[in-house]
Amino acid sequence: MIILRLANSRAHIVRPFIDTRRTFSFPPYRDPRYIHFSDLQTINDDRVQFAWQVPWHEHKNMEIFGYVVEGSSHHVDSLGNDVEVPAGAVQRMSAGTSIWHTEGNTADTPNRYLQLWIRTNQQDVDPRWSWHQFTRDDKLNKFCNITEKLPIYADARLLAGIFTQDYTYELDKNRQYYLYTVLGSLTVNGHALTEGDGLSFTTENTLEITRATEAEIILFDLA
Repeated sequence: MIILRLANSRAHIVRPFIDTRRTFSFPPYRDPRYIHFSDLQTINDDRVQFAWQVPWHEHKNMEIFGYVVEGSSHHVDSLGNDVEVPAGAVQRMSAGTSIWHTEGNTADTPNRYLQLWIRTNQQDVDPRWSWHQFTRDDKLNKFCNITEKLPIYADARLLAGIFTQDYTYELDKNRQYYLYTVLGSLTVNGHALTEGDGLSFTTENTLEITRATEAEIILFDLA
């Protein structure tokens, strides 16, 4: 079964410092139809204005990716990391017992990054944070396994690809998948997608990409 979630059906929250679109329930947005998908808890598509940082706050027992699409994301945490994470890079935070952090935009232009939360399958591990720069070639017309470079405590993988041509990817019908369109437009299993559109897959064997016009997508492979 494949279910389409259109971009314009997400929550759209605008504040002076941030413009965010939320696929799943995340304060102050709550929709009982969209609490989570398998262990995928959060897809927040954020655009943060210059010189703004999220207030210092704590996370526990959650796997959190920051997928930087445009600009850069300034990350500071209680483990001693203070890093400007550039576009094309992904940061991974395994919150474990506890990690405090702040993130935001110290560049002179708005940024865009995706907050991607996956529920952990191991409680109270030591917290850790790292990041990796992925290139266009890493993702061009194939899926790059982000979690190979940034492993998590979960039965899940985060895959990313930039597609300019048709592509077929075999799915395991015993697992669940969620696809999110980051940039561009393409057709997946007959569904025309543009930025912010999503597709969930259950008991499916194949993902078919056609008519891609420089489209970047992420794919969650979930139990």
